Order: sequence, then C-alpha cells, then structure tokens
Amino acid sequence: MSEEKPGNSFTLFWRYVAGAVIVWTAIIAGSLISNINLLDNQSNELVRKEAIANFNKDQGFRLWGTKHGGVYVPVTGATPPSPYLSHIPERDIETPSGRQLTLLNPAYMVRQLMEDNASFYGVMGKITGLVVLRPGNAPDQWERSALKKLKAGIHEVSEISTIGGRSYFRMMRPMYMKPGCEKCHGHLGFKLGDFRGGVGVSVPIAPYLKAQN
Repeated sequence: MSEEKPGNSFTLFWRYVAGAVIVWTAIIAGSLISNINLLDNQSNELVRKEAIANFNKDQGFRLWGTKHGGVYVPVTGATPPSPYLSHIPERDIETPSGRQLTLLNPAYMVRQLMEDNASFYGVMGKITGLVVLRPGNAPDQWERSALKKLKAGIHEVSEISTIGGRSYFRMMRPMYMKPGCEKCHGHLGFKLGDFRGGVGVSVPIAPYLKAQN
C-alpha cells in the first residue's frame, strides 16, 4: 500500500484553492453584471417615465388651449402678435382701458411653456411637423426621421440621441388634427383626422447616469 507524497497533497490543496477562486470570481462577476444591467434598466425606466410625464403635461395644456380656442394675453416684447395667425379674425383686440391683447393659439402657448420649462429644468419639448409655417418649428434630422415613422403608423419613437453635444432621451408621439385645430391649420389644407406632426420631449440623461454610477 503506497503512501501519498507530501508534494502531491500540497499540489492538490492549491488546485482546490484555485478552483474555489475561479468559482467565486465567476459568481462575483455574474452578480456585478446582473446589478449593472439592473441599474441600467432602472435608469432607462426612470428617464422614460420623466419623458412621458412631461409629454402628458404638454398634451394636457395643448388640449385645454384647443378647447378654448386659444387665449388672449398682453402684447409684450417676448409675446408679440404671431404673424402666422394673421389670417384669424380678431387676432388682436383692445380692452376698454386701451390694453393691447393678442391671441395665443395652442401651439404658441405650448411653445412658450416648453421654452420656460427647458430654461428652468433642462427638459426640452417641441411641436414639429413635416409641413410648418414657423421656421423655428422645423424638424432636425432626428425629428424628421421620427415624423416619417409616426406618419407611417408607429405610435412612438424614442432613443438616446445627442443635442448640442449632450445626450438626451428623446421621445416623440404623433399629433392629429382634432376639432378646433382647423381654426389655425385648416388654411394649410389639413383636415380633421389628418396627421399633423409630432410632439417631442427630450430629457437630459446626465443626472441619471450620475446617480447610476
């Protein structure tokens, strides 16, 4: 009966140690990858929820304005009479005291709201279309591609994209002609139910990546 040599026992011990290290390394690596994926998914879900919340806010405000046919506000340097509403009777009115008021249609209202929201909170919004009157409403490259997809019947287009060198989660959903929209857009040939354009929201992802890291 042969006896096991001390050298063989030593070698076998270190093989067990090496095997255990490899197994634990694999477990830890798998756990790390799983947690990174979980954090990534959570960040994506949070930024998407913020985009949807801002989209719903803008939609609610626009629909409220459409229901009332727009609103009259004092004429100021920041809110001059819109040349794109010059075809609307009583675009500009004067109060008995002589105060000058001008009509803001829903698109004008929402644009001002989106601009203020972007300056305060960094979340940008935009109403755009393949046919626009105001040059500032013209789509950029990403928006034009999204509009074509929406017109083809897709309900939503969203992805991470760059604006001005910064990364944003961008989302756009379609906008169709509804009762009340003909007042401002009917002269362009759009009819009730037609695809008019899209409402877009862009949420900066830097705060979410910072929290994730």
